[in-house]
Order: sequence, then structure tokens, then C-alpha cells
Amino acid sequence: MKAAALILLAACGGNKSHAEIPTDAPAEYPGVLHAPATLHPDFMVRQTLTIHTQHDGKPVDAELEAVLQKQTDSLLILGFGPMNVKAFTLTEKGDKITFDQFMGPKLPFSPRNIVVDVHRVFFMRLPSPTDPKFTGTQQGELDGEHVEETWKNGELRGSVFTRPTLKGAIRVQLSEGCGISHCEPTSATLRNEWFGYTLGIKNEDFERL
Repeated sequence: MKAAALILLAACGGNKSHAEIPTDAPAEYPGVLHAPATLHPDFMVRQTLTIHTQHDGKPVDAELEAVLQKQTDSLLILGFGPMNVKAFTLTEKGDKITFDQFMGPKLPFSPRNIVVDVHRVFFMRLPSPTDPKFTGTQQGELDGEHVEETWKNGELRGSVFTRPTLKGAIRVQLSEGCGISHCEPTSATLRNEWFGYTLGIKNEDFERL
């Protein structure tokens, strides 16, 4: 998983691949994926993704433009290379993930891992506070993980996910814009201490569908 940044290097070459994966398939990176039809609300957003990690002891940094869309029963991620050429499509629908890569090096890990990170940033949440202006922390269990959330003035600003079998945590930080009824932060950062990478997300042009 330390080679996670290689997905962002899909800017050259002509490798093509197709994969279909059950959402509940055994995975190195744990995380329960709920069917998109159960996730709310529907939206589309343009993103700039950056990853920092290490490979063979050396720092690796890369960047990718993408579009994320959650609509009715599907979650779709489109990744783009130079000149806005489509590099891959990744779709979660029902209990299946479909991945089609059109360019770039072979993905060195399961496409399921990408979907798990999307869920962690936008959808993996404890029941919302009853106070619409809640400020403070709340803790609970969610799909086999302990979750601690930090709220400020009715907006979720951070989540920490831990598992008893894994050292460290996954820490998500959110800018303003992730409220009780919608999650539209202008930026987010996911630090995965389990596998040693940091994912930065800049969001633009949220569109509610």
C-alpha cells in the first residue's frame, strides 16, 4: 500500500485493464462499504487529488484531477491524465466495484481501497448530533471500528478511525462545509497511518443532484 501514489501517475503508457470486485471481498485495507443507494445526499464534484507517500525509502508525491459523483444507486470516480484524457473509471454499484483503466501503469493495489477512502471522507459517520449547532466530540463504534468525531458549530471537522488489530489510525480533517444534511468541504486531508500515506483533496463546483 506504500506504493499508493502510483495510481496518480497514470499519465503515460497504454496499459488497459478491467476488474470486477465484490464490495465485501477480503481486503488488506479493511473498511465496510455500504451500497451507494443507502448513502445520502447525491452530488457531483470536481477534485484535485494529491498523495504523499514513500516507496523504497524515498518520498513520492503525485497529483491527479478527478470527478466524483454519487447518484441514486451508484458511486462513480473518473480519473484524468494530461490534457484531460480519461485515465480510469471506478464504479461502486450494489455489491460490486467495477474498475476500467485506459492508460498508465498497472494499479499496484485493489481498486476497492480507493472506494474505501471516498467513503471515509464523505460517508462514514456516526449518527449526527441532535443539536444543529453542536460543538465538541462524540465517539462510537461503526462497522467494527472505533470512531471519534470533532464537530464545530454543527459541522463535522474531523474523524479518527481505529481498529484493535491495526497500529495507528486513519485521520480525516475537513474544512468548513460538512454539515448534518450534506458534506461539501472545499478541502479534506486523509492520513492513513496503517499504510503510510497522506491523501489531500481539493473540491470545486459541488453540484447537488
